[in-house]
Amino acid sequence: MSAIIQAIQLVRPRASQSTISREATKFFVIWFGMLSVALYGGGTLVMNLFSTEAFRTACYVGMGLCTVTSVASFFLTEWAIDQPNDIFFGVAISSIFVRIFGLVLAFAMCQFLFKINPIGLVTGMFASYFSYLVVEIIYIHKKSLTRGE
Repeated sequence: MSAIIQAIQLVRPRASQSTISREATKFFVIWFGMLSVALYGGGTLVMNLFSTEAFRTACYVGMGLCTVTSVASFFLTEWAIDQPNDIFFGVAISSIFVRIFGLVLAFAMCQFLFKINPIGLVTGMFASYFSYLVVEIIYIHKKSLTRGE
């Protein structure tokens, strides 16, 4: 039985590393776009029925902040994934801290300077941050397959 499996593995076409890398990037762009449409479009439908204008505005600001940080994280990961492991992990860990503290600073500015609805801001940030994070984690996993990890 193992001889048959080995023969099938020899004949089966294999995806090159660049193909896997392109597929991972394509995955991120497609799912990021679909998720953004779902968050902003679906959020608009739901919020128009159940919320006030202040809540909607704050929710969109929160989602926008997380969308911008997710795009920045994508480009940073695209660069860092091809670097040696110590550089990649350093960039990944530092980007987590910069992202979190950047969002906390943005929340504080929105709260204290612009007096934006805090519940709407937190709702938008929470929904979009964790939704985009799932897509980013899957993307990094798919991208790491190019390195044989």
